[in-house]
Amino acid sequence: MKKLFNNTWLMLACMAMTAVFTACEPEKVIDEDEKNLAFLCGSESIKSGSTYTSTTLDPTYLEMGMTRFVPGIDLVGDANGKVVVTVKSLNKAMVEMCAFGGCQMTLPYLEYTASASGDITADTPLPLDIHYTPTGEGAHRAVALITAYYEGYEKDAVSFTLVMTNAKVE
Repeated sequence: MKKLFNNTWLMLACMAMTAVFTACEPEKVIDEDEKNLAFLCGSESIKSGSTYTSTTLDPTYLEMGMTRFVPGIDLVGDANGKVVVTVKSLNKAMVEMCAFGGCQMTLPYLEYTASASGDITADTPLPLDIHYTPTGEGAHRAVALITAYYEGYEKDAVSFTLVMTNAKVE
């Protein structure tokens, strides 16, 4: 009986030590002073309130004789949490955003607004996969207001105007 008791304590001690040594880094949570979001295009930061123009086209679509703008916008935050991202087409172009496991398009019956929400990991860029696929030939232009905020912190929202165009940029 004494041997069983000693073995049980030894096993519990080993389990406790294993838990201590394999503990994960504590989750970074949203703090009142630390809930900042930023938009990126590659390594370039996009300032909130600014206008960013992209002429980047998807080469696969070009090979098929089609035009698809793919600006490559990412969202990055400094804390883990749930974020809300909204795309509002300012010129009634149908812009699509594929993020958080689904795609939403700025359609007329949604007042040309698409919104998605999901979790973001601190300091890890989240691709928003915003794109615009116009029809017809010639010059095309989509203008959209992109907004993001941590859920419950709408007052701290960041936004910028995205212009996707193959027209001459002046």
